[in-house]
Amino acid sequence: MIMKVLLVLFAIAGCFGQDDFANLQEMLDHNVERYKLIGVDVGAFSANGEWLLRGQSGERVYHEGTTITRDKSGDPWSVGDKDMFIMGSAGKSMTSTMAARVVAQGYINWNTTTKEIFHDTGLFDVHESYWPSTLEQFLSHGSGAPGLDVVVEDYYDMVDYIFNRTSWEADFDNRPARVFLSKTLLENEVTVPQGTYLYSIGGFTVAGTMLELATGKTYEQLMMEELFLPLGMDGCGFGPTTTDPSLPPVQPWGHLGDQWGVNIAPVTPGPYANVASPMIPDGGLHCNLDSWNNYLSMHLREDEDFLPKDIWEYIHNPITQHFYGFGWMFDSSNPLIGQTLNHGGTDGHNFAQCFLIPRLGVGINIGMNNAGVMSQGSLQGVGFGKTLEWIGTHLLGKETGAELRKIAEETMYDDSLPH
Repeated sequence: MIMKVLLVLFAIAGCFGQDDFANLQEMLDHNVERYKLIGVDVGAFSANGEWLLRGQSGERVYHEGTTITRDKSGDPWSVGDKDMFIMGSAGKSMTSTMAARVVAQGYINWNTTTKEIFHDTGLFDVHESYWPSTLEQFLSHGSGAPGLDVVVEDYYDMVDYIFNRTSWEADFDNRPARVFLSKTLLENEVTVPQGTYLYSIGGFTVAGTMLELATGKTYEQLMMEELFLPLGMDGCGFGPTTTDPSLPPVQPWGHLGDQWGVNIAPVTPGPYANVASPMIPDGGLHCNLDSWNNYLSMHLREDEDFLPKDIWEYIHNPITQHFYGFGWMFDSSNPLIGQTLNHGGTDGHNFAQCFLIPRLGVGINIGMNNAGVMSQGSLQGVGFGKTLEWIGTHLLGKETGAELRKIAEETMYDDSLPH
């Protein structure tokens, strides 16, 4: 039935072409060149994981002063369909979904508090104002944990500490540094009362630490056992997509640029080019679009072999101020498409964005190796918006395409991590 609906939607949407491009590839090639997007991989998929639209354009590294659209198979400079992209905070829902599996197994509850996990066990003293903060609140930006401005201003010693203890070795144990981060944040008074939305920096890492203590396993082990392996997400991992600085590039490099796309600089890969490894739960995952699709489409169909029905229902509804929960921003303003789930993410020089429309059984995911989109009014931001709107229009019609662009532009600027 859903596929019949999609076919009808495709037929209707075809009447509302944006910018009059013949196909997805033509649109991508134009937008990458015109808006200095560097490299892009985009897809739209159904609940069973079938690609409805898929395409790539641009380069892994801004090369010889210009972004050249290439279509040579196997060209090491070109973005390919197996390339990996930094998820940033678009990976927050993955941390939350892993947590849901741990909750379902009875290791911890959504309402388990910092007092129970850290204070009462004698691990460290938690400020009394944080005693009521729960696992689900840390996963929903409602715990009282600080935002970026406070972290940068008041916790710079903590930021230095976690970067000095960063390692991307496969067997490296980040747990001591995560406990240190949790202690540093929780020994001080809450920034805002519990239940108040504040986009926290470190809150998901506190949640990850709670899960590590409850299970006796590292966050990385839990992600592998509860998410990556069961869902066949072999294109996902932890930290940078590569630490290899050699050319030609083995994976896309991130890029910095000005608002007009005139001055663009690649960020050379290395162990400190992205987030600190203790903060992986906040924004340190990477994926290719195929593996990301495996995860996102499973959310669309709410597979009860993966999570019980009641937990699916719980994590697909907001916890904090009726619009945020478990790594998702929820929007129900458009009655034509119903509730949408979305999230963007960046490390400052890469960007990822996903949308889910459960009523229609459709999702969209986009990976980019620049973060100019995060600068309001930037050339790259315009290009990203036009790309998203074209995809939404050709999937679901002109009004819905414009709505998806609007939602993305209204929510993306919350997302940032110290890097």
